[in-house]
Amino acid sequence: MLASAIALRVFTPDAMALARRLLGAGVRVGAAALTERRDGTLAACAVREDGGPE
Repeated sequence: MLASAIALRVFTPDAMALARRLLGAGVRVGAAALTERRDGTLAACAVREDGGPE
């Protein structure tokens, strides 16, 4: 029981940091997916044929 408590106390900060990183990566992937256009190009990179901004 004592070993479990010690392991929990030692590894909890690492698990929390890992969870934060995974959530952050998920948010970035989700945001990129939302900004993606239907034809697969990124909205920020798309330009019109006449060279003007979209």
